[in-house]
Amino acid sequence: MKANNTSDKPRLFRFTAIKFNKHDTIYQAQPENPKDSYITEFVKIEKFQGYSNAYNLGLYFRIKDQSSWSKSKQTTGLFKTTRKGAFYGNIKEGTTKTLLLFKIDHESNELTVFEYPKGYNPHRNVIDNLIYTI
Repeated sequence: MKANNTSDKPRLFRFTAIKFNKHDTIYQAQPENPKDSYITEFVKIEKFQGYSNAYNLGLYFRIKDQSSWSKSKQTTGLFKTTRKGAFYGNIKEGTTKTLLLFKIDHESNELTVFEYPKGYNPHRNVIDNLIYTI
């Protein structure tokens, strides 16, 4: 798939916050979410603590695919954008990266994850344009 092909629409995953901790928020999936994805029923948005060499990160996205959060996969960092509450990241499967967009609404305590088709990982200027469509 070409990196700038936007003809394929992203799949939407909606979550509602169920627990607020000092450094993270735990979300539970809404029933209408697609079931055939690596995105699990419970996900967590964690504050970036500076424990890696990454930069321009504010948050991390973690899926609960193990019995505890500490053993679960830290999927991606959420990179900041110019739009409030909107972030981007990607999931890496082998050598393939796939774009994820995130919209966090603090007023309604909802998280929306936009999962693009596998292998779709465009340049930053395309991501900036996509951010304004969510």
